[in-house]
Amino acid sequence: MERLLTKPVRVNWTELADSQALSYEVYLNGQFYKRLSSEQTSCVIGDLVVGAQNNIAVYGQYSEGEKRLLPGAEDFIWAFHTPDGLPVDICVFTVIPEFERKKRPHMPTFKPYILLIRRKDEIYEGAWALPGGFSKVDETLDTAAERELKEETGIDKDFKLEQLKTFYYKDRDPRGWIPSVAYYALVRPEIFVTIQDGTDVFKEVVFKDIEANSDALEAKLFTVDEALKMRLAFDHEEIIHCAIKRMRTELLTTTIARQFLNEEGFTLRELHRLLKDIVPDFQVDETNFSKKLLTTKGREGLLKVLNKKEQRYAGPKAQLYQFRQEEVEVILSIYKSF
Repeated sequence: MERLLTKPVRVNWTELADSQALSYEVYLNGQFYKRLSSEQTSCVIGDLVVGAQNNIAVYGQYSEGEKRLLPGAEDFIWAFHTPDGLPVDICVFTVIPEFERKKRPHMPTFKPYILLIRRKDEIYEGAWALPGGFSKVDETLDTAAERELKEETGIDKDFKLEQLKTFYYKDRDPRGWIPSVAYYALVRPEIFVTIQDGTDVFKEVVFKDIEANSDALEAKLFTVDEALKMRLAFDHEEIIHCAIKRMRTELLTTTIARQFLNEEGFTLRELHRLLKDIVPDFQVDETNFSKKLLTTKGREGLLKVLNKKEQRYAGPKAQLYQFRQEEVEVILSIYKSF
């Protein structure tokens, strides 16, 4: 088997030492490895077998030739290759409008979802996690994030992708001190859902193209609330909390709401409801929201008025809008300063 030479481990049995022992013998995977004096109560082992649980045991050697395993001085340690590149983890969010089943369509509830994969790697095998993996030596982190997302979920690049934060602290990864660069992606709901006549139908096809060399067994959408109640791999719960905070902040300060609204045009009621459903702190009433959004000088030019009205829900026809595609200098925070 291939051996790992780049990451030795130190074994310490100071608290387990036996004052009657004349010396100690360290065994690795059932074979004698090293003999130490009674004063030496730790040693470094560098010949661990990669991809396996290595058995390490310490025996005390006594005057009468007796050898005994020190109680508690036996452990199993996983050994791994030192990775060639940094890992990336991707938080993929979408927002799906959910309609009540009524004769006439009513305003939907906008519910945020996150995409998770079930791992097939030996670390956290079978656990749900964020899609991601190690970057290759010949690619940027951005490219690695796009590749891993496609391999593990079948989603090709048709989304807003940006770096979120680097997570680095002891014990976040059982394979050693391995930081991860987290990414944040917003995907249009049409990739997952077809909306027809006030009903929403999940598409499964997007998850049938997981590549054979991927670390994912399957990919699935969960509501954000569902995901945060699950026991996720690594520190992915913390990453998701950070990504949710970023998404809510950007919803109130940028035009990313365009990712979740009808590309052909949306009503101000829909925009207001979207913000209210996803950002708990957003408590602006609908009338004040519409008035300030359209008349405040600092938000001038943010929206384009379409020559179109529709009766999408119960009530009269409503004016449709789009966010302008060109860059607009917004003096005020878009939705906060009401």
